[in-house]
Parts: sequence; C-alpha cells; structure tokens
Amino acid sequence: MEEKKKWKKSTTTGLVLLFLFLIVTVCGFVFYDDIHAWCDEKGAGDGIVDILIRLIPDVIRTVQVLFVTLLVLFVVCTIIKRIFRGTPRKVTVGRLVNSIFKVVVWVVSVIAILAVWGINLTALIAGAGVLTLVVGLGMQSLIADVVAGIFIVCDGTLQVGDIVTIDGWRGTVQEVGIRNTKIINYSGDIRIANNSTIKVFINQSRENSYPTVLVGVPYEANLQHVKEVFEANKARIREMCPSLISDVDFNGVEELADSSVNLHFGATCKEESFFVAQREMRGAIKTVFEENGISVPFPQVVVHKEK
Repeated sequence: MEEKKKWKKSTTTGLVLLFLFLIVTVCGFVFYDDIHAWCDEKGAGDGIVDILIRLIPDVIRTVQVLFVTLLVLFVVCTIIKRIFRGTPRKVTVGRLVNSIFKVVVWVVSVIAILAVWGINLTALIAGAGVLTLVVGLGMQSLIADVVAGIFIVCDGTLQVGDIVTIDGWRGTVQEVGIRNTKIINYSGDIRIANNSTIKVFINQSRENSYPTVLVGVPYEANLQHVKEVFEANKARIREMCPSLISDVDFNGVEELADSSVNLHFGATCKEESFFVAQREMRGAIKTVFEENGISVPFPQVVVHKEK
C-alpha cells in the first residue's frame, strides 16, 4: 500500500512537471522566431537585464531538453514497471533496470544541456578522462557495489519481498538497487546496506519456518499427564492458531529453570507469520493447560528460616 502511494505521488509530480515543460516547449517551437527577434532587440545592451534577456533562448532550449528527458523517463519507466511485474524476481530485475536507465538518461540529458549553453564538450570529456584517473581509486567501492548488485539480481539470491537476516538485522527486502539494498523490518525501520558488504545472509523465505516456544509448568506437575492433555487438545490448539500450516509438536523438556520445567513446542508456518505464530501458540497452549488444571508458574523465591 505504501509503495502504491509513493508511486502515485511521484507519478502526479512527474505529470505536473511534464505539463509545465510541455507549455514552454510548445511555445518555444511555435514562437521561435518571435522570441529570438525580441531577445535580440531588447538584449542589445550590456546591462544585467540585457544579459538575462539574451539568455532566454538558452533557458527555453534547456527546458525543452528537460521535457524530453522527463517524457522518456515517464514512458519507459512505466513500461518497465508493467513488464517486470508479477513474481518477486521480475520486480527485482525491473527495479535494477529502472535505476540503470535513469542514470543513463540523466547523464545524456546533462551532456545535452551543457551543449545548449555552449560548453566545449571535447575539452570537458578530456578533462573528465584525467579526472577519472585521479578519482579512480576512490571509486572502487562504488564499482564494487554496482557489480555486486548486478550479480545479486542475476543469481536471484535476493529478491523483493524476501525475508532475510543480514548482520543480525531481520526484515523484508524492499529494493535491490544499483548500489545498495533496502530492508524494512516489522516496525517499519529501513536499513540500507551497500551491495558489496552483503557477504553472508540468511534467506528465510525460500522454505517454511519452524517457530518454537517455551511454556513452563510447575515442578510438581506430572509430565505424562501434561503430554496427554496436550495430545487430547492438539486439534483445538491448531484451530486457535490460524497462522500455522501444521499441527503443534511437543518436543519434550527444554530446560529445568529456577521456577518451572520449560517444555518445548514448535510448528510450521510461513516466514511472514513467524512472530504471529509464536504468539498464537503461547496463548493457545496456556489456555488449554489452565482449562485442564495445569498452571503456568511465575518466578518465585523460596526462603527457609532457621530456628
């Protein structure tokens, strides 16, 4: 839903800019001769106002370049979004292609705008070549991020919608970009990781998950009775946990804690329902145990007083 709102907002903003630039572009073509004649007449002096008037044709041509750029971006990005939709892999590839296309189009647009303003592109390109050699070492990390992002998308190891854990951060992959990957967790926090730094991660979306819970019973409770109560109510516990896709398993005693004997329970669910499934299991098992006279103990301290 949030993604649709952002897309709608950016689309509306783009259409408004396109409309404004369209008006300037059409007027620039229709009244081309009149605008140039007026600028030559009014901008004949050497004052600041005259200089600004003489710049009007270049400003109009710049707007025309921007109009073509935004039009191409809007049309092509819309086509990319419609082609690469459906499966998570298609969405991931589509967003990467979209990012690369935007970079290429804006680079071409900047070069065209510089040409409009009469900047010598030959000298600029030569200078850029020297500058590239100077900053090449500093660009290694950026190049590594871009290459890593391409391999991530091509290999399919990360896709939009996957639930992953990277460096202890668990969340859903929101976007695999040309340089970084965005992951959003259950509370809405977004982590941005450079693609080259993603070395080891856990992809938890490819298979179903097995959430487990510990439920304590008193030391005086009969474990065989506890097991019989659980087995007799197993179907009911499953009904009370709609996020599960399997029955709950009783895996025996996990630990002998200070105030309780902790029993281990587990079941299978979809990864996106992991935490919900844990909460449902705890509530269902506690309810069933209490209905059958098996209390869930609370922490307590026994004090012995010497006479």
